[in-house]
Amino acid sequence: MPHSPAARHRTLVLSGSLRAGAVTTQVAHAAVAQDRPGHEVVLAASLDQLPLFNEDLDTEPAPPGVAALRAQVSSAGSLLVLSPVNNASISAALKNALDWLSRPRDDSPLAGKPATGLVIGYHSHGAEAHLETILRATGARTTPAPTPVLSPRAVTGNQAIQDLKVTTAVTQALAALHVPDPATA
Repeated sequence: MPHSPAARHRTLVLSGSLRAGAVTTQVAHAAVAQDRPGHEVVLAASLDQLPLFNEDLDTEPAPPGVAALRAQVSSAGSLLVLSPVNNASISAALKNALDWLSRPRDDSPLAGKPATGLVIGYHSHGAEAHLETILRATGARTTPAPTPVLSPRAVTGNQAIQDLKVTTAVTQALAALHVPDPATA
């Protein structure tokens, strides 16, 4: 019987920022750069394709952007959720996405999914706690990141992917998901 290649664990990165050049988006790309043998790190589709959550729209089939995001989350082994700090909480775009992903209640793609969050802001004002509470409420299996808040001061220009503070925080957040290292598995 031929030996099949080792399965790859897939971590999906949700960026709660809609702006292309946002620090949160830069951090998301730094997370994707952590891809390694046995662990694929991929960026979810932009959350700007989701309508505002309205239970009247939560039909079968789901709106196209919602269906696509649900499929991405379903196929992922874990989630790294990133959000800018907006008014002492997470971004509205991310909250909207999590509302959509928490449905259908009896078959949510977040149910039991390992997830950790990281907020990006000069002062978090407790946004990291809000994110963890929301993830837990959606049914995700949360693990707090060792460094749950990352200051934009850590990002120099558009170089988040090369910044030691950013890559360390992202590496620690991914490790908090307890993704098996293929070298030791």
